Amino acid sequence: MRVVVIGGMNLDLLGVPSQPLLSRDSTPGTITFRPGGVGRNIAARLKESGADVSLITALGNDDRAAMLSRLCQSSGIDLSLSVPTDRPAPCYLCIHDDHGDMALAVNDMSAMERLTPETIHPRMEEVNRTDACVLDANLSAEALAFIAENATVPLILDPVSCAKAPRVKPVLSYLTAIKPNRLEAEALTGERNVEKAAEAMLQAGVKNVFISLGAEGIYFADPTARGYIPAIPLPRLPATGAGDALCAGITMAILLKKPVHEAAKMGCEAAHRALLSRNMM
Repeated sequence: MRVVVIGGMNLDLLGVPSQPLLSRDSTPGTITFRPGGVGRNIAARLKESGADVSLITALGNDDRAAMLSRLCQSSGIDLSLSVPTDRPAPCYLCIHDDHGDMALAVNDMSAMERLTPETIHPRMEEVNRTDACVLDANLSAEALAFIAENATVPLILDPVSCAKAPRVKPVLSYLTAIKPNRLEAEALTGERNVEKAAEAMLQAGVKNVFISLGAEGIYFADPTARGYIPAIPLPRLPATGAGDALCAGITMAILLKKPVHEAAKMGCEAAHRALLSRNMM
């Protein structure tokens, strides 16, 4: 199975407090650095699952970018289709709370502006030779629309954040699957109720909807089936990257032509493995 992922690769800076966070104060804890980015994380999890993976991302021009590229290539992820840029490597700064959930985050993804319809166009022939394409909404609305209109393979999309989710609306009808979290689903549909949000996305043309509910699990829906899959219990661990692993598990299930409830289950299992290993490299 061959998959191409088009999306972000960045350096993650993760702060994990050892006690409850205090606003406007310095809280003791640990700080770690590791490769990240929704697209890169999904690509890494797909590679671990046995897929042949190419990542199309915006490559920075600094030492951080060189390090990220080396780590990606050492993991067996093909970067030959990626786009060189004159920007620094994208960066993501996340502060977790003492339960392991994201409390605050800031991202600098300006290099992704170089992934335009013009730079993606010569790569679409290779994209359409794969078995599936995974997109993340670090891509601009224009780039997402261009890919959706020219892709002939199944498209799976992660909306990334509430701020970026609205750029996904014009391409919903092209998607084989979408994996928002609860807040992203609301940003896409205006519906707070996850079942109504999923129904709205189905009505917009998405074939399979998977709404991540964090520690509660996942809600799934397609035109004939709906339901919840509970998350597998875990100790309190930083949750960054779990949604990306979930998306990778769903993608593998789609490649294997699994029904929607089995795809949701495979996604939850993939997220559990990724968090339990504490090794998102």
